[in-house]
Amino acid sequence: MGVVQNLDVSVGQKVLLLWSGNQDVKKLQQLVEALTKRVGETGKVQVENIERLTLSSYPDSSFDVAMSGLIQPCSFLHTTDCLGEICRILKPNGSMVVQEPVNDSPESGKLKRKEQLISTIKLSGFVDISQPEKIELSSEDIESIQNLSLTKEFQVVKVTSKKPNYEVGSTSQLKISFGKKKVDKSQEEVAKVWTLSASDMLDDDIELVDDDALLDADDLKKPDPLTLKATCGDGPKKKKACKNCTCGLSDELEAEAKAKKTTATSACGSCYLGDAFRCASCPYLGMPAFKPGEKVMIPGTQLKADA
Repeated sequence: MGVVQNLDVSVGQKVLLLWSGNQDVKKLQQLVEALTKRVGETGKVQVENIERLTLSSYPDSSFDVAMSGLIQPCSFLHTTDCLGEICRILKPNGSMVVQEPVNDSPESGKLKRKEQLISTIKLSGFVDISQPEKIELSSEDIESIQNLSLTKEFQVVKVTSKKPNYEVGSTSQLKISFGKKKVDKSQEEVAKVWTLSASDMLDDDIELVDDDALLDADDLKKPDPLTLKATCGDGPKKKKACKNCTCGLSDELEAEAKAKKTTATSACGSCYLGDAFRCASCPYLGMPAFKPGEKVMIPGTQLKADA
C-alpha cells in the first residue's frame, strides 16, 4: 500500500496498529500484511481497537511505532487520555503517526482545528510534532466521513510525533562532590596575611587602650534635669505641650492655668462704688470698693454660679 511507503518503519520493530469500528476491514488486512513484510520475522505488528486501548493493559515501553487513523474512512477523534496511553506504551524515542479529520472554520462543531490537534498531542507528552499534512481522500471516503462526523466542511490531516528519549518518572544520578577542593598556594598566602592568632594578642609589644582613660571628669558629671527638657514650643508662638508629653511642659502649663485668675468686667459700671451699688449676681459682691479703672483679680471660685 502507498500508505506504508511513507511510514518510518524498519525491520525488527514492534508496531501497534490502532483501528476503529467504522473502518474498512479489507483495508485493515491489507495494511497489516504490508507492515508485517516491512518489520520482517524479527518484528511484530499488533492490531488493537483504539476504543479498548486503555483496557488492554500493555506494559510500559512495549512498541517502537504506534499508528492510528491510517485506514479510511476515519472519524475517530483522539483525546488526551487515548494519546497519553499511547505515549505510555511507546518506547523512549518511539514515533507515533495519527490521522484525524479537522475543521478550521469558526463553527467547527465537534471536530478539532489543526492547532487544537497539535496542542492535544503536545499535552499528551509528545515532542517533535510535525505540521499537519493534508491527506487526499476518495469521494466515497469523503461521503462516509461526512455521515460519521455530521459535518460537510473538513479535511483529514496526518501528524507525526515522538515520545521523549526518557521514560516518565525516570531518575538520573547527579555527580556531586563533597570532598574538599584544592586551594591555590597563592590564596593560602593571602589568607595568612589576614589571619590574627590568639598568641599574637598576648604579645607584650601590643599596647592596649585603658577603658578608664576614654572618659574624663566632665563626662562623669550628672546632668541637670533642666537641660534634659525638650525644646517644645520654642519661638514667638505660644507654648503647646505634645500629646504624650514627657518633658514636664504639660504639667507646667497646667499649673500655670490653675494659678491664673480671671478678670471680670462690670456690666453696669457701678461695681467700684461698693456692695450698695452692686447687683445680686455681681462678681465683686463682698469685696471692698475700688477706684474706677483699677485692676481687681477675682478668685475663680467666686465666679462659679450658684447651684
